[in-house]
Amino acid sequence: MDREKQRWMVNTTRRNASSTSALSLVDFSIDEVLAVKPGEVRIGLDVSVGTGTFAARMRERGVTVVSAALNLGAPFAETVALRGLVPLYATMSQRLPFFDNTMDLVHTAGFFEGWVDLQLLDFVLFDWDRVLRPGGLLWVDRFACARRDLDDYMYMFLQFRYKKHRWVVSFKSKEEVYLSALLEKPPRS
Repeated sequence: MDREKQRWMVNTTRRNASSTSALSLVDFSIDEVLAVKPGEVRIGLDVSVGTGTFAARMRERGVTVVSAALNLGAPFAETVALRGLVPLYATMSQRLPFFDNTMDLVHTAGFFEGWVDLQLLDFVLFDWDRVLRPGGLLWVDRFACARRDLDDYMYMFLQFRYKKHRWVVSFKSKEEVYLSALLEKPPRS
């Protein structure tokens, strides 16, 4: 529980080097991300498994975030609503119910974790690209995958030619890695 209280709030990369863990390199703080586009992030989408903590942290900074929750073994969408946040109950295999180019930020954490096949990931990423406005940010937060699959997943994220603000790969274990990225959607004609 203590980790959740501090998640996204503290820039762990600036702590004493002897106290940082492998996770600290891939953890970005909300303030670091919002500083990339000061005053431009107003509305976002969080695609994670959880109870809306990310949306609550963003609301503290004046950003409205819709939480797309999957009820995996618990009523996450209902808990998000009980917290006074905006839940979105949708499956991964359906288009998001948003107009094109409307979101300033799309955030994902702990959702795919390297188990999703590349075809479904391709569909989801194209839909996120559709709803993200030009200049909007895609925040991939600690995407875990097998080390041998990293090149395939990296290609999926890089195929859109987003500008890289931050890109960190760190070991989770001998066979697994974390990928965190902060990417900006380019203008397209």
